[in-house]
Amino acid sequence: MPDGPGPTDRAADAFDDADYPAYTMGRASEILGVTPDFLRSLDNSTELLMPTRSGGGHRRYSRKQLRLAARVRELLDQKHTLLSAASRIAELERDLQETRARLAEFEEPPPER
Repeated sequence: MPDGPGPTDRAADAFDDADYPAYTMGRASEILGVTPDFLRSLDNSTELLMPTRSGGGHRRYSRKQLRLAARVRELLDQKHTLLSAASRIAELERDLQETRARLAEFEEPPPER
């Protein structure tokens, strides 16, 4: 018996991995109900998705990237404006800063007695 996982095991593991680039642009756009141009725009203008490229240069998307693209589409469909997005980003940055400050309190060594 050969040692280690066989090709079938590795393929099954890859499809369980949310980061595995399993979907072509055509299939991804079909799953999401968007145009390939929409997916391209998330890569070209925003660098939000950054799909893996196949040996032939074709974009390949992971499940995690498809979830992100679906969320962007959902937000756009809800008519979120640039101002509301910027406000939300500022809010999240503030929350992150506060959380980091609280975390730093736990990381400091206790005062010596």
